[in-house]
Amino acid sequence: MEMRERTTMSETAKGGLLPDFGSFWLVLARAIPVKPQNSSETAAAWSVFRLNWLVLAGLWMTFGLCLLLTDFRVRSQGYIALLCVTLVYGCIGYAKAHSGARAKPWLFSFLTGLAQTVLAFSVLASLSYIVTAAGLPLQDANLLAIDQSLGFDFRHYLSFVNDRPWLITVLGFGYRSIAWSIVVIVVALPLLGHCRRIAEFNLAISLTAALTCCMTLIVPAVGVYYALGLTPSDYPNLLPQAYYDTARDMPLVRDGTLRLLDISQLVGIVTFPSFHAAAVVLYGWALWPLRWLRPFNVILNGTMLLSTPVGGGHFLIDIIAGIVIALVSILVARFVAQRADTLKALDQRPAEGCSAFLKTLRGFHQHQRA
Repeated sequence: MEMRERTTMSETAKGGLLPDFGSFWLVLARAIPVKPQNSSETAAAWSVFRLNWLVLAGLWMTFGLCLLLTDFRVRSQGYIALLCVTLVYGCIGYAKAHSGARAKPWLFSFLTGLAQTVLAFSVLASLSYIVTAAGLPLQDANLLAIDQSLGFDFRHYLSFVNDRPWLITVLGFGYRSIAWSIVVIVVALPLLGHCRRIAEFNLAISLTAALTCCMTLIVPAVGVYYALGLTPSDYPNLLPQAYYDTARDMPLVRDGTLRLLDISQLVGIVTFPSFHAAAVVLYGWALWPLRWLRPFNVILNGTMLLSTPVGGGHFLIDIIAGIVIALVSILVARFVAQRADTLKALDQRPAEGCSAFLKTLRGFHQHQRA
């Protein structure tokens, strides 16, 4: 019985898995009826995807600059394979979006979404090591104090879960779903005609990755198990592998021992904020348009959220921060997408575009007053 978090992040980023992954889903997609998509949906999706390419380029350029300014090194084969494969997916997606009458919006959205998702998860895992190397004072004691002021007793919650093997199994399943849920999102949304939603989701993921790295730099922490001085004998039925991964790599990064980054081995040493908690919000929002999937969506993401404290050794405040960051990222992504629609309307139909622009400003002003 085990719960894993950050190893699933690295599994998502492994370059060697990408070709087989894409081929498998392309074959599967050919056998599934595809919902027709209108041109406006495709155009809106492309506008958001294009912006997200800029965001991802900025994140990867930041990573490259950090490599130049620090003593970190990378195992080049893995990163080259990752970038090449995602570049191929992105280029094919671009071609499918600009093929005139032969354009396939669902395939364009699927391939572009796949490429951008993998790049976002990979750069988050990579940058988490570099920001951790800043070596700022650990904040575990302060985070624990905040939890206690909120009335959250982690020891009691841990004992409750540890004493119920069936609950460990359920929470473990929910915890690991961070990896395969992303597959459902990247495949299902394009096939069912929600091209714009997958584009907004990818932009929100990239923004969440950027904000998470910034917060991890400022508030480094090992985890609640470390803060409370807990040992495996205190939870004999649990194996919080994600926490163990962080507890293993973080000291090595902070003291300068670990400086070689292998994309296939990175675990993503993020404690504050919880990326799992952010993923719960992002995944739930991404799949919300699929009404028939909502019950499963709520149950699965709720299970993932409940598993986050024991599975990743997270403080309650980590989870709250992750949720807030995800909500902010979604709001920004939605605002950007609406603004892209307005600018497109201004280009194509000036009178209608101005009306749409004024309507957008009026709605934003009313939202600010509320």
